Amino acid sequence: MAFASSGAAYAASIPGLFNTGVDSSGVALGDNVADPHYSIILPSLMPAVTITAPHPSWTPQNLASDLGADYRWLWETTTGTPGSTIRTFRTVFDLSGLDSSSASISGLWATDNSGLILLNSVATTQTCGGFGSFCAFSLTAGFVAGSNTLDFQVSDFGPPAGFLVGSISGSASPLAAIPEPSTYALMIAGLGFVGFVAARRRKTQPAA
Repeated sequence: MAFASSGAAYAASIPGLFNTGVDSSGVALGDNVADPHYSIILPSLMPAVTITAPHPSWTPQNLASDLGADYRWLWETTTGTPGSTIRTFRTVFDLSGLDSSSASISGLWATDNSGLILLNSVATTQTCGGFGSFCAFSLTAGFVAGSNTLDFQVSDFGPPAGFLVGSISGSASPLAAIPEPSTYALMIAGLGFVGFVAARRRKTQPAA
């Protein structure tokens, strides 16, 4: 895991965060392909798939295979149907080994038509109401140790419908390593030995 220095503190990248419509390397998927990182959880669990022909008024996709910068529109079907409905898209990431209280995530998203972000099933103040350009989002609280869920609730007012995330990234401070019990034992034994040697030296040292 790479660490970035910020003064005396260190921040580590949060693993498992991906733009919509990309593979594990961040390269854009093909048409009508299930996204491996985002699933539809409401109204029922189902795959989210890439849209073949996004509406011309939507913010453009990036399919340039520029590592980490690709993104594609998703919905329940490749045609952006059904419309006039609500779908909640979920992605999961893990903060194991990281301090959840220091975590933050930011990115860009677009929705046809309106959207709300939930972190660990709790609604945030992050909303989006447009598809012609990106909305920025930033999350700095509500994270928990271990597995976390990030949900994007999208309400459509008429087909086609779509959902898009780009430039998502996050960071958190690494947790301090906790020594194993055997390490503690060695530390205590070492301190005891140092104390013993010091006491012995005091005893054998001639009086002034």
